[in-house]
Amino acid sequence: MNLIKYDQTVFELIEKYPEIKEALIEVGLDGVTNPLLLKTAGKKMTIVTGAKTKKIPWEKVVEVFNHHGFKFEEE
Repeated sequence: MNLIKYDQTVFELIEKYPEIKEALIEVGLDGVTNPLLLKTAGKKMTIVTGAKTKKIPWEKVVEVFNHHGFKFEEE
């Protein structure tokens, strides 16, 4: 299980774990499929802010990411 931090940007996460893109798309953060959007907004957006913006329940985010082998690091 890969540990990810709440404050990591979407861009950083995809750079470190390219396979995380599938989880992002599945949960509804499909802007990662647009290379320009990823290189601009993705450098500022975290999964937390993306989920809030798109009104995605946090429980769903955690479930999808766990299914894909990612766990949010407890702080």
